Amino acid sequence: MKLVYVKVFLDNTVSLFSVGEEEAVKVGDYVIVDTKYGKDIGRVVSVCADSDSNEVKRVTKASEKDIEEFENNRKRDFREDKKVREILKKYHPQVHFVGCYFLLEKRKLIVNFCSEERIDFRETVKTLAGVYKTRIEMRQISSREAFKIKGSIGICGMECCCFRFNHLKQHISSNLVKEQNLSEINAKTIGPCGKLLCCLAYEYHCYSNGKHVLFQETSVGI
Repeated sequence: MKLVYVKVFLDNTVSLFSVGEEEAVKVGDYVIVDTKYGKDIGRVVSVCADSDSNEVKRVTKASEKDIEEFENNRKRDFREDKKVREILKKYHPQVHFVGCYFLLEKRKLIVNFCSEERIDFRETVKTLAGVYKTRIEMRQISSREAFKIKGSIGICGMECCCFRFNHLKQHISSNLVKEQNLSEINAKTIGPCGKLLCCLAYEYHCYSNGKHVLFQETSVGI
């Protein structure tokens, strides 16, 4: 059994999955992924060494029909985005709509949104279900998750780390700021999502290791 890293398009994350030896899967191939919301398609971004581990979910290679369905769904996401936004705004003008996503075979429509409070979506779901004749899942996400899905440009002029390098799993805490001797109220440490910059995690080990080496050199000198 081989292990593969797969980009899951539903939330634009990269996760580890397994694939049977009989499946000739390589980087760039589309695979069927079983998510918590239902089956969807992901894309292999890396193939790892063989493993006997049974702790990760298994994926199978997508057929040409599956890929065609996925591509049609992505076009439909774009077409229906405005309509879903208008329906959501009608019932809940205070909610920030992020985007909609049709799962494989159109068995469920995921509506991503951001909100500071819990919302009663019963009327909204009823209206959306009447329009699209499918199950509706309202998915409340954080501002960081929203930028991971939609993308943006950071203060460095490059695409946001959470979108471009979406494998980052580490929690971005104030400890990362302190380790680098930065001010917690410095606007330059805040990303467009309003949270601490993801790139602080990439730089953390350099500062941590540098301090460790400096401490050793100082101790030897003493």
